[in-house]
Formats: sequence, C-alpha cells, structure tokens
Amino acid sequence: MIMRGIAMGLALVATTALSHPDVARAQEASVAATAKVAVVDVVGLRRVDRDAVVGVMQLRVGAALDPEQVTRDLRAVWGTGLFRDIRMLTQVQDDGLHVIVEVVEKPSVKEVRYSGNDDVSEEDIKGVVDVKPFTVLNHELLKRNVDKIRDLYVEKGHYLAEVSYRVEADADATDQVIIAFDIVENAKVIVKQLTLIGNKHLSDEEIKAVLQTREGGELSWLTQTGTYKEEFFQTDLMRIQALYLDHGFVSVKVGDPVATISQDRRYIYLSVAIDEGEQYRIRHITFGGNVELRDAAGKVTVNEASLRRRLRIGKGELFNRTKLFEDIQAVGDAYRDEGYAYANITPNHEIDPATREVDLEVDRGEVVYFERIEVVGNTRTRDKVIRREMSIIEGDRYSAAELNSSRARIYQLGFFENVNLATSRGSRPNLMNVTVEMKERPTGTFQIGAGFSSVESFIMTAQVSQNNFLGNGQSLSVSAQLSLGNYARQLATLQFWEPYFLDSDWSLGLDAYITQRYYLEFQRNAIGLSPTLGYPITRDLRFNVKYTLEQVEIVSRGAAAGGGLQDISLNRDGLSSALTFSLQYDTRDNRLFPTRGQFHVASIELSEPTFGSDTDMAYRRAQLFFRYYKPVVGSLVFRLNATFGYVTGGGSLGPPISEMYALGGIYDIRGFELRALGPTRGVASSADPLASTSRITIGGNKEVIFNFELELPLLAEMGIKAVAFVDAGNAFSADEPFFSPIKSSDAAVDRATGYIMRSGR
Repeated sequence: MIMRGIAMGLALVATTALSHPDVARAQEASVAATAKVAVVDVVGLRRVDRDAVVGVMQLRVGAALDPEQVTRDLRAVWGTGLFRDIRMLTQVQDDGLHVIVEVVEKPSVKEVRYSGNDDVSEEDIKGVVDVKPFTVLNHELLKRNVDKIRDLYVEKGHYLAEVSYRVEADADATDQVIIAFDIVENAKVIVKQLTLIGNKHLSDEEIKAVLQTREGGELSWLTQTGTYKEEFFQTDLMRIQALYLDHGFVSVKVGDPVATISQDRRYIYLSVAIDEGEQYRIRHITFGGNVELRDAAGKVTVNEASLRRRLRIGKGELFNRTKLFEDIQAVGDAYRDEGYAYANITPNHEIDPATREVDLEVDRGEVVYFERIEVVGNTRTRDKVIRREMSIIEGDRYSAAELNSSRARIYQLGFFENVNLATSRGSRPNLMNVTVEMKERPTGTFQIGAGFSSVESFIMTAQVSQNNFLGNGQSLSVSAQLSLGNYARQLATLQFWEPYFLDSDWSLGLDAYITQRYYLEFQRNAIGLSPTLGYPITRDLRFNVKYTLEQVEIVSRGAAAGGGLQDISLNRDGLSSALTFSLQYDTRDNRLFPTRGQFHVASIELSEPTFGSDTDMAYRRAQLFFRYYKPVVGSLVFRLNATFGYVTGGGSLGPPISEMYALGGIYDIRGFELRALGPTRGVASSADPLASTSRITIGGNKEVIFNFELELPLLAEMGIKAVAFVDAGNAFSADEPFFSPIKSSDAAVDRATGYIMRSGR
C-alpha cells in the first residue's frame, strides 16, 4: 500500500537504555534529530535504476533529517508510478544517520496483445500505442492508450468503437504481466442525411461540393462512401465558413452541429445551422505608411504602383478571403525579396455597410540577413553537396526568391524524397537562421536481368550505378549488355560524372566503352573514350565541350554485303576524333524524375581530320533537342519531346552510314520497326546484272522527331509508370527538305500511337 510511514529503527547507544524502554526511545529520538544524514540507500530495486528514486528526493547526505521533507520525498518517489509499495527507514550508526528506502516494484510488461481488430491492422494500432514490452506497468498510461486506439478507430470511420484493457498475470513469472487491449469495432457509422439550415445565398449543392463528409446509401458498406469521420466533419465546418468568406459574407456564423444516431446504431443524421449575414463588396484598397523602397543607387524598387500590380482583388469585387490572403502574401514577397524577411502586411477591413473598405497596413521592419545555415537529415550526402546548390550563403541579405530557388536546386539533385527550408529568428532581430531539412532516397541500384523483345530476341543486362557516389554528388555507373537477333547489341560501359570538378564551377564527365551494334544492313564495332567539361553560364544555362576518341569498324551485312552499295562504302575502318560543343538549358524540378520544367540542348559535333579523324570517319552534325514537362491533373504529367538533326561531310562518300539518320523503334518513333523510317535504296544480291534486288535503309542526313506523352505512375516506389503516347517523325535524304513527305508512305508524316509501360527514365 502507499507510504506506510517512517519506521525509526535506531541502534541502541547506551546499555542503560536496555532496562528503561522509555528512556531509550527518548534517547534514540534525540540522536535522530541531531544526527546528519550519512548514507541514502535504496533496496528492493530489480529493473528500475537507483537514480530514478534518489533523483526525485530532496534529502541529501550531510543534511539534518526533516520529517516534513521525508513525507514530501515519499510522495515524490510514489509519484514516479514505478512502485506499488514504499517504506523509508532510518538507522543511527557511528558515522551518522543511514536512510534506507525500501521499494516494491510494479511488475513489468511482458507482452502487449490486441483482440477484436478486424478492420484496422495491428500495425496501425501499434503506430499509436506507446505501451511497450519490458517497461513498468503504468495504469494511467494504459488509460491514455485506450483513448488513442479509440481515436484511431474514429479516424477510420468506426465512430462507435469500444476499447478496454486487461492486465493478466504471467504464469511463468510473478513479476511480469500481459496487457490485453480488447476492441469491439462495431459497424462504421454512415451519414444518412446532412441537413443545412439557413443557407439562402449558397445552395446545398454548392456547400456540399467542398465538404469531405458525404451522404451514404445502401451500398456504402461496399463503396465506403458516406462513412462518418469526426475529424473530417470538424474540418468541414471550417470549410463552410471559408466558402462563405470567399463569397463576401464576412460575418457568417456556422453553428455547432447536431448529431443523431439511429436506433440500430448504423446511421448518423447531421444538421448544421448557418447564419449567413450580409454580403460585402470591396470599395477600395489603400496602403498605410511609406511603402516605397529604393536601392543603393536610389532607384525605386517597390512603390504603391508596383504593389497594386501584384493584387488580384479589386474595387467592386465581392470580398474574398482567399484572394485577400494571396494578395497579402504577394505584397509581403515584394518586401521579402528586398531583404525585409519580417515584413508584416496586416489587413484592416472594416465591417461597415457604408464603406466596405479593406486597408493593407505595411510594417517593413529591418533588413534581415542570414546568420546561420544548418543542414540536417543528410545521413549520406555531404553538406557541401547541398550547400553548393544553394543561392544563399551566411551573411547574405534575405531574399524569399533565392530561398525558394535554393530549395528547388537541392531537390533537382534527385537525391532526396523531400526538401524543406525552415527559418527562425537569429541572435538579433535583423538576423535569420535557415535549417535545410531533407529525407534521402536510395540512389544506388544493382540490376541484373534477362528478357525478350521484338527488337532484340534475347537480352541479358547487368548494371551497378550510384547517382550519389560516396555522398559526394558524383555519378558512377558500370553496365554490360548482351542481346541476340537482327538488332543485337554487345556493350560494356563505364560512366563517371563530377558536377563540381575540384570544387570549382566546372563539371567533368568521363565515358569509356566497348560496343558492337548489329543492324540489318551493317555492323558497327567501336571502342572509345569520351571526356566532357562543362561550365554554367547562368543558373539554368550550361556550356559543355566533349571530346570523343573512337576506333570504329563498319562491316556490311545481309543484302548490303552483296556489293551493290560501294558508293557509300559500308566497309569502313578508322579513327574518329570528334569535338562536340553544346548549350544546355535545364529548369526541370528533378533531374531523375522530372514532373515540370524544360530541358533543351543545342549542339554541334565535328569529326574532322584536323582533330585526328580518318577521312572515311569525318562528319559534321548539328542537333536540337527540346523536352518539356507539365503536370496535368494529380500525378499525371504531360511530356513533349522534339528533336531536329542534320549531318553532312565525309568527303565524296558522305558521312559513315552509322552516323546517318534512320528512325523507327522504341528509341524514337514507336510503333514502327527499328530503322523502318528513312531513305532506302535498291541493292543487288551480287555483282551479276541479273541478280535479284531488295531495298535497304541507308539513312538520311536530316531527322525530325516528335513525342507526345501522358505519364502516370502506377507503382511510384518501384518507378513503374504507364505512358500513353503519340509519336511522329521521319528521316530525309540530302535532296529532301525538312518535313518533306516520307517516300515510303502517302501521308505527310507517319504517326504511331500506343500504350506502353516502362520504368522511369
């Protein structure tokens, strides 16, 4: 039982006290009252740490014993909730007073069990319960967890769920118990009727359209439509008020709802009373105080005219709280972009039928500077990888635009699931701290697989890649592929990318590869090395220069091996040494999985004898590549790709056939066979004038490709997406202009439509 009191077990200090009990007790009390505490000890502990007891006591070694303090200490120890019995004993020894706290611990929780939970999983329940095995039994904690489980059921629609707990003794251990939570789920309560009272200007349909709570029907048990959720309904009451405020009813009042449960406890009837009040319009908007800002050169950067251009709400319009708040944010951003982070824009709208005015009061405050920037949540990625993407540094003048830009650039890396920049006041009123919070996503992959396709009859692939190598923001990939068929490929590649070479603004890329590509007309074998240097001109515009050194062999195959195409010299061997200059514009929100933004590249590639190329391998190429991403609805993304290419050179024989354009297949114009689109030529099977002939694709020196796609994630965690597409394009010969008709078709442009599934690219 609680606090049995203080038992004074005092050692006898005089032999004469043995024959006189009253004298002995008086002598003992006198010693206890004057002795100092020499030792404080705790006995009976098994699982609880000694500091959990002594730490809540005020009694200290060296102090005199105070009976009132002893009582307070007993209450404090009992208040820990760890013990079912407590006693405090004192003994007088030669070195002083010994205080002994005797405790009997409560049993520990061996196991937590749940019963009756059919609609809600045990994992969901464990997510809200904080009673854990191997902790001390605490009845108050159990009661709180009963409420937590009940709240979870209400959130899931089980408005009438019943939850209780039991404490069962463990048969194997007397000091352990089993906690059992018993749940009676009861059926989900369906909203049978939602009645709105007092709404004259807005119809029931207009109001119910913004609510999460819906009225159910006979099939609600199957469709889950109409399930009553208390949390949702309370939010709906605020949505009703917000809807009226957006329609000019500034004094609207939404009454407390009335809920009635049906006799069979299956349905709930709700009614909400609404006092609409009067509808108000904006008479005019004024700005209080001096709103003008000038830069160091005296140029006006903010004035009333520039602020008014940011406003969406205007004179004569119905009062709209959402628009007003957006306007307040827009006006505030004008000052925050100039360094006034704590600019305060306060609306003072008078509820007056005669004026109906809205005043915006501007309190600019001081210019704010960034004091400290802290990065958290990056367990793998190094701080510098994140900081170098930021548009702000410590000591910079505050800018809301640069803060948002920094977040976007960090997210663009593709290393993080989410990125948040939280701000807080610094050590002085004009200083601000920034905390960059992120959650990392896996950036390494190991893939090995085999399969079949219409292009390559058998495919085997293996790849190891890391898009954030050693947390340095570098990319490293090693891959190999083996396939069979008319368009077989054998390749092995090593790719490395350093976005900030030697911590400078220059980027460095390196590709090394061995490839064998098979087509119907020829085979291309190559071994090559390709380093790339890049430099940012602006935040989104980058200049790149790439050098490619290849040893190339082209061997004719099939009908082309018959000797009828000597004028294009299919059998070419030689060294190709090429320089590629490109401009790249990139505003994608994520480089690995973009959903909005643009990515454009313009490039010129020169493979010239001047650079070391053999004459047979010489060519010049110009390429334009455009890609555009835009969210449509929800996670549905529209993607547009347009590619234009032109190649020339190579002396009298023209560019090598492997550098000419022949389209068709999954890599450009889907729905067509590989290399089915482009100029063709008849070729004899042999040098015999009477030999049979067939047509083969030799490719053109111009190409146009358009891809229109709608992309919808199916399994986002695995990167599986469904894509509906429309492709169009063709390759053209030297004597044909761009967009000229395709010779093999009567249509101006062949189109392919279809539906595919793919992993995110």
